[in-house]
Parts: sequence; C-alpha cells; structure tokens
Amino acid sequence: MNVYWGYENSGKSHIKVYSMFNGMSILNSKYLNFYKQKYKILNRGVSPNNKLWMHFDLEKIMYYRKNNKFLSSVTNYYNDFKRLQFKALDAYINPVSNELAPKGLDYNTLYRDIMRKIVGDDKRVRVNFYKGIIKRDKFTFTENDIRKYMSDEYKGTDIQYRAIMEYFMLDEKYEPLGYEMLKDNADEIFDDVDMIMTSSIYSFVLPKPYGHQHGTHVLENHYLLQKFGNTFQIPPNVLNKLRNANNVIPYKSDTFDCVIKHIDSFSHFTCHKWKETPPEMYEKDKNVILDYLDFQLNQPLEIAEFLTKNDIPFKWFDLDTDNYNECFGGDFEVDKEYTSHAPTWVGYDDRYNEVVKIAKEYISLRHLPQTYTPPKL
Repeated sequence: MNVYWGYENSGKSHIKVYSMFNGMSILNSKYLNFYKQKYKILNRGVSPNNKLWMHFDLEKIMYYRKNNKFLSSVTNYYNDFKRLQFKALDAYINPVSNELAPKGLDYNTLYRDIMRKIVGDDKRVRVNFYKGIIKRDKFTFTENDIRKYMSDEYKGTDIQYRAIMEYFMLDEKYEPLGYEMLKDNADEIFDDVDMIMTSSIYSFVLPKPYGHQHGTHVLENHYLLQKFGNTFQIPPNVLNKLRNANNVIPYKSDTFDCVIKHIDSFSHFTCHKWKETPPEMYEKDKNVILDYLDFQLNQPLEIAEFLTKNDIPFKWFDLDTDNYNECFGGDFEVDKEYTSHAPTWVGYDDRYNEVVKIAKEYISLRHLPQTYTPPKL
C-alpha cells in the first residue's frame, strides 16, 4: 500500500492520473469521509494529441457514519470510458487560465465560514478549504429527494451515490466516522487499497485548524486522524497499517522551477485575498510574497515532522527526477509534464519573465541551492 502525503503544488493531480491509468485502488477523503475507487482497466492508450484515455470498470465505495452505524454505499460502473485531461486553472503566467478558473474562492467568505466553525468547536469543521463554500445552486436534489434516494430501494445505483454525496454537502447532516468506528472497520476500509491520498490543509492565509497541535494542519481531521478525547489520533491498527506502507512525501529538487510554480499559483493558494497579481504584490509589499514562499517550501517538512512524531517511516520522492513505477509499483509511466502548468506558459514570455525575476531574487535572498535536498530531521 502506497501513501502519498500531498500538499499544495505537490503533484496530487499527477499521482491521481498515474494511479487511475495503472488500474490502482485509490482511497481518499471526500466530504470528510472515506471514498474508495477500485479500477479495473480493460483498455488504455494515448490519443494522437498525446492525451491518455482508459476503458475500465469501476467500483466506488463510500464509507460513512449515519445514526451511529457504519455504512457503505457501493456503486459499479461497467465499460466506462474516460479521457484523462488536465487544465491549468487560476494561475498568473497564462491569463487564460485565470479566466477559466471556477469562481467563489473568496478569501473573506472562506475566512468567515472557517472561523465560524473552528473556534472552540471541531465537530463541523470543513477542512478542505479550497473547495470553498458549497453553494445551494450546486445541489441537484431537494432534501426530500436525498432521503428518498438514499434508501435501500436504490442501493447500488448511481442516483443513490449522488444523493449520498449531497447528503454530505449539507453541513447539518455531517457525522464524522469517529475513532472507534474507524478502528473497528479498518480492515474493510484499507486492506485492498493500492494508493492512499492525503492532503495538507495548512494555508498561508487561513488560521490553523482546530487540533493543529495534533497534526490536523498536515492531515485532514476526521480522515486518518480522528477525535479521541481532547486530541486527534490515528487508531493503533490504522497506525500499524501506515507503518507497514510505502509512505511518500513529494518534493522538487529543481529549486528554480519549484519557486516559479509557487509564484504562478500565488493568488489561487491565497484564496485571492489580495487583488494584486504576484508582480504587483511584490512591488507593493515584497515580504508578503517572500513569506508565502517560505511557507510553501516548508510544507513537506511539516509533514515529515508529523510522520516522524508518529513513528511512520517515509521516503522522499523527487518530482523532477525520480521514477514513478519504481516508487509506486505501476507498469505505465505518465509524462511528468502531463499535469504541469508549464506547457501553458508558451507565448506568455513577458509574464513568465516577471515571475523569473521574483524567483531569482527570492532564491538569492534565502541562499537556496539550485538542487534542493530535504534536510534530515
């Protein structure tokens, strides 16, 4: 079992594409519950314009808690077809990406919503900050529809799966799985998983989440971490599974490219708190950009400290030079640039050069080596 300890700009989209294309079983957090996708590849290939495609069967399983019972919803899809596409959205260098970006990632709204939920009470924390506030117009069903289609009459159907997803989107309906329930059902949840995906919820512009001293800022609480008394803990049998897994923290050895990509994503990862573009912000108050970059480059070290504290062995994975098949056990490599913003920068030399100027100055000020190696803890 692989565990990919992701964070902002850490190749999460790439490892998802890689896992799907290789027919892996994937486990991740969805609406603070456990979502498993089991792929069986029937055919796969590459289109004339170098886009991956796959023909597959898929079993989707949602593990969740309702009325103090452990439940699972299973939906099967057969002979499905998917093109594995990546779109660079909400970045600076290519202005078209900003025009195509989904709206609603508003800092003031996010901050207000999060503060309302995390100060003094963790029960209804929405930790996936970058999904933003779920708007009512995103719903397909009424609440009566949701109750109807979640019934056993629709068991195993796509409409039940969609109803369950909307059930989790209603704040007042949310129930975390809980420490004991995760412990009692860990084998069913984890034992046939090839790739566990986690994501740091630590943000440069938002307050640390409730329970951050126990690791909730680098790992979604109510996922592998569950509330236990006044702390958040990983149940011992789950911890044992993690200790026996292939735990991987991604990083980039190409310091220059790493810094450029973080600057390019500045507005996105700061929830558009500032109206200025990265070059404008650097001109107005360069310390904002410098502090943001310090924060971003420190994220993998925060994860490493959390794993070390919990005696979970891990390895570093260099996104620039390491081999995915050798590390994760797949048979089919996916080009490293497949989910990169860099190919979209062609034709935007002026904007790229503005970012380059900032990146070079930051690297010089911080005395960073061109080839970065994570320090030993």
